[in-house]
Amino acid sequence: MEKIALIEINVNHISMSLADVNKNKSYTVYDNIVMPINLGADIETNEIIKPNMSENAVQILTIFKEMCEAKGIADVIAIGNSALKKAKNHEGFVNEIFTATGFKLNIIPENEEINYIYTSVINTFNRPKGLIINISTMSTQILHYNRRNVLNVTVLPFGSVNATEYLDREGLEQKDLYNLICDKLKDVDYIRNLEEEFDVVLTGNVALNVSSLARRAKRYPLAVDHNMVVNNTEFEKIYSALNTAGVSKNSKIKGVSLIDSPNLLSGMTILKAILDQVNKNEFCVSQYGLKEGLLLNYALPITLEKPISDNLGYSLQELNEHYNRPDNNAEHVYNLSMLLFKQLKVLHKLNRMYVKVLRVASYLYDSGKRISGVNVAKNAFEVITNSEIYGVSHRDLVLAGFTAMMTDPDNFNLADWVKYKDIVSEDDLVAVKKLAVILKLACDLDCTGFGRILDINCDILGDSVIMKTITETPVVLEIKAGMLNANEFKKAFGKNLEIL
Repeated sequence: MEKIALIEINVNHISMSLADVNKNKSYTVYDNIVMPINLGADIETNEIIKPNMSENAVQILTIFKEMCEAKGIADVIAIGNSALKKAKNHEGFVNEIFTATGFKLNIIPENEEINYIYTSVINTFNRPKGLIINISTMSTQILHYNRRNVLNVTVLPFGSVNATEYLDREGLEQKDLYNLICDKLKDVDYIRNLEEEFDVVLTGNVALNVSSLARRAKRYPLAVDHNMVVNNTEFEKIYSALNTAGVSKNSKIKGVSLIDSPNLLSGMTILKAILDQVNKNEFCVSQYGLKEGLLLNYALPITLEKPISDNLGYSLQELNEHYNRPDNNAEHVYNLSMLLFKQLKVLHKLNRMYVKVLRVASYLYDSGKRISGVNVAKNAFEVITNSEIYGVSHRDLVLAGFTAMMTDPDNFNLADWVKYKDIVSEDDLVAVKKLAVILKLACDLDCTGFGRILDINCDILGDSVIMKTITETPVVLEIKAGMLNANEFKKAFGKNLEIL
């Protein structure tokens, strides 16, 4: 396993992400440090990076270097936002950083930034057709894609930071910025003619802050940004409230960081101008952007050629390795769960959309052990509902969490379910109770962790279900453990259980 640090210099912050990388497999970011810096104003007005700002950046990076050395991290990837190239002395800035720290800063061209953003979105969503809107600090990128192909790209010369600087310098208001962006989009026809199956995906800090504010506004029960869906009405209410309040560069917006607060309203104005051109009534938010795209390409080079074919499976395996012991049996429990789901379909009568729910719950059913050996099922609920799993909706996360929790029926409290009433339905509760029995049965049929049961044949005869285990060695303990579920099985499916 490699230990790496990814340092990014933007015009309003410097960040360092620390990650463990299994080459050709996966990566896990375990720490992220963000420090503010103010390069944007000087670059925008004077096209230079002033000596005091350069010195400030070097001080931060020197401390980052000390942290890397203390943690035994030798491989440091340092990148700079393409906006840094607007500074006439950017090469001197790069050299000064190298002299002081040894970090080779690579200022990434905008076309590479776009590729990294596309990589992160296409590999972490099950949204094969879409319009990606990335509002960065000094520009806005719009990508129109269909499966593995980018169809159109439009770059606007305004991002959240330089738009704010522009309005202050020219003495203009947000409505002027809105009109300016609309004017620049007047010939971009593809955004006004999106077909029904195309989704709108937002990335970048503006997107994450909109998600945070939307969750706060409606007291959303999940603290997860990835795949958060916001409708246009919700966005308009947030935007109107901020605009009416007269948010300025010196304002601190509740729920938004000090770094992002001064420029958020301008970023949202750019977003509003774009959304008003798009014939969609909602958008989803991506937690991942440029850095994650770069890390995916680094850890999994195959993503340079094509997207991950099964991003949910990839994500679950990555989380499974992170949350469980190396010898865990989650994959075998998942296989048994799928066997039981198929064999009992005539009884549970659940459609295929619940397969994804059971898949998540099966892989992470004992992830709660990383929190405590007590209340493992309840802890697993917290792990699942606070994880940013690729390729699943927030509804899938909630249902998977409850499926894992209800493998111990005493954990369930209807009041907990009611908290998520805006995400799940009454039919979902019936489904989760059945899925939890299937999952618990699968867990107990591999209680030894030896994976001895290779297949299961279920015969439904009158008021009984007879499960015949196919194995090459005796499975006495597994059968005894499985039979402990007889009462819950009858409650869920109305049949007596017998395991042979």
